[in-house]
Amino acid sequence: MAIIKFKIITPSKLEIRYNNKMVIVSGEMTLTPIFYANINDFFCWSYPFEHEKITEKEREKIVKFITQESQKEGKTKIIFD
Repeated sequence: MAIIKFKIITPSKLEIRYNNKMVIVSGEMTLTPIFYANINDFFCWSYPFEHEKITEKEREKIVKFITQESQKEGKTKIIFD
């Protein structure tokens, strides 16, 4: 079972952790508040796994999880765009 964690670290950066790997995704926070994450930043892991691509299956699982979790009351909605 994969462990997925995420947090908005600045109004323009989303940190995603998937098991022992991490990726920083750029985006934009609106006043609503909604964070629009740039899906095009989401293809390779960060150091020390920067040469390892994120698989389509991993990406789909992560996007689905974050989208569902961010819909909960009191959370900032995250939309991958």
